[in-house]
Amino acid sequence: MLSAIRALARSPIIGGFIIALLVAAFALFGVENIFRGAGTAAVLVGDERVGVQELQRAYQRQLFQIRLENPRFTDEQAEEIGLGDNMVRLLTTQAAIQAKSGELGIAVSEQQIADEIRDMRAFYNPFTNRFDAETYVRVLEGQGYARGRAAQQFEAELAEDLRRRQFVTAVLGGIQAPDVMVGSRRAYEGERRAISALIIPPSLAEDVGEPDDEILSDFITGNPQIFTQPEQRRFTLVRFTPELYTRDVEVAEEDLRGLYEFRLANGELAEPATRSFTQWLAGDESEARAAVAAIEAGQTPQELGLGDGIILEDVQEFEIPDAAIGVAAFAMQEGDVRAVEGRLGWRVVQISSAVDPVTPDFESQRAALIEELSGDEALQNMMDAFSDFESARAEGLAFEEAGAAASVPIEQFDFITARGATLRGETAVTLAQAPEIIRAVFDAPENFETDAVNYQQTGYFMIRVDEIIPERLPEVGEVREFATAVWRSQEVAAQLNALSAGALARIEAGESLNQVAATLSGAVVESSILGRGESVGLFGERLVQAAFSAAPDQAFEAVGGDQATRMIVVVTDVIAPTVAAIDPVGQVEMSDELSNDLAFALESALLASYDISADQNLIDLALGRVDPNDIP
Repeated sequence: MLSAIRALARSPIIGGFIIALLVAAFALFGVENIFRGAGTAAVLVGDERVGVQELQRAYQRQLFQIRLENPRFTDEQAEEIGLGDNMVRLLTTQAAIQAKSGELGIAVSEQQIADEIRDMRAFYNPFTNRFDAETYVRVLEGQGYARGRAAQQFEAELAEDLRRRQFVTAVLGGIQAPDVMVGSRRAYEGERRAISALIIPPSLAEDVGEPDDEILSDFITGNPQIFTQPEQRRFTLVRFTPELYTRDVEVAEEDLRGLYEFRLANGELAEPATRSFTQWLAGDESEARAAVAAIEAGQTPQELGLGDGIILEDVQEFEIPDAAIGVAAFAMQEGDVRAVEGRLGWRVVQISSAVDPVTPDFESQRAALIEELSGDEALQNMMDAFSDFESARAEGLAFEEAGAAASVPIEQFDFITARGATLRGETAVTLAQAPEIIRAVFDAPENFETDAVNYQQTGYFMIRVDEIIPERLPEVGEVREFATAVWRSQEVAAQLNALSAGALARIEAGESLNQVAATLSGAVVESSILGRGESVGLFGERLVQAAFSAAPDQAFEAVGGDQATRMIVVVTDVIAPTVAAIDPVGQVEMSDELSNDLAFALESALLASYDISADQNLIDLALGRVDPNDIP
């Protein structure tokens, strides 16, 4: 909604868009009111209504726009990212803006509407590069407007959109952050600080020696959060998935070839080929061929008087309006220039970029093609094996015996944790993509063979937990090396903390960093000048953040960037940024932020001003979530 409100304030509805993007502009900026006031409303905002067909059109147009960029984008993916719900919120906000515009009596003249339409490049003739009335009607009718009334319908919708834009522009237009605000931010962000620190390295700690078993045992018991071992389970697994039975399926070579050719023809094996080119109008064939020869000889189209030409960039063949020119362009390579007879006459076509992605050959795709074509038969083989296994179990056989009788593999896993790994961190690779199996293992009782559980859509699994080791604290002998290392690090840390506290007390009593360093063999003083968010060496991010919160000459304790060294830090100077003229980029950024804040406030205020009701059944119908016959 924020983007929609700000777009209304800052840019024309679809000016400058090519024909392929006209659909998206309608959806993004609200030209959707052809069904307003008729039929059943999916959403009511005061007296304004968002019709079922209006919502459906907006949603389908948004899908169309996305699929121009990503042809494989599915309805399921649209649902996952909340595309439909976002469209409902967008149209609800637009309806609120429409209602408020009507209350304020905002009007639009016919001249405004005409000027707006003439500026829309979607309605330009691609050959004259000017607004064309026939193109205008043809494009609208191609987008579903009623034949014979397309212009009337579109202009009525555009009038409403312009009214909304006037309202939003009056609220958000011309927002500019005050110089004092921009300057304050610049001073804040540009401030630097001179920092000096007394460095107390781990080498200053005395040797802590080696702990005996009693010390380690007490240490382990006192730190259960470090040493507690999670519950572990050893189990047996039986899995049935079609992939396990694909290798037993034979696929005809001609079927593999046929599927490969189908995938190739549909552009599924590589990104589509594209061309960028310029075309110029020529009077006839001889004029076109003469121009080609001159360009190949080194003359420019401008020298030949051909004008600027019509440029198409990174287009696929189907996106080129003239099919004959499209065929010719895709038979050419970068730098080629050719005379082409198009639907409306001869053209000079010059290719500036030709992208022909490398398509994988048949052999490289063989394995994937076999897997796809063998899917049905593999599934049937899997179900046969599953049936044989269950029949054997019904006779009282355990997993191992039933597996042998039905030729089904039995998998056994040694102790793992609920994270699917051993205590040493080794992951059970074959379970990495099956978290539901691990969850089932840790939900099941010991020594019980479970029934089949469906997973990965067409697969099944059964488990038996063979042994459980409960959560526990280990014995010293199991974790001696690790426990010793942790104990030593904590003993060293305690000594360093004591040294740091003593040093801080002396500095607070009036001694300088250098005076204290002179009495601590191995301690040194280091200095640096840093800005917010910067770090260098032992002056880590947290230390620098604390320095920017500290008062000048106020000492404080910190841990170095190596997480071991202790430091007593003092800010010795606060360096303000050099006074300079207000940064235009910074002012634009802050103005945008203020505009964002105001747009959020505007949206909230508008929606709070009206009674809003929504019919979820009709919304689901418009978004294609339910069958029309299922609506009560």
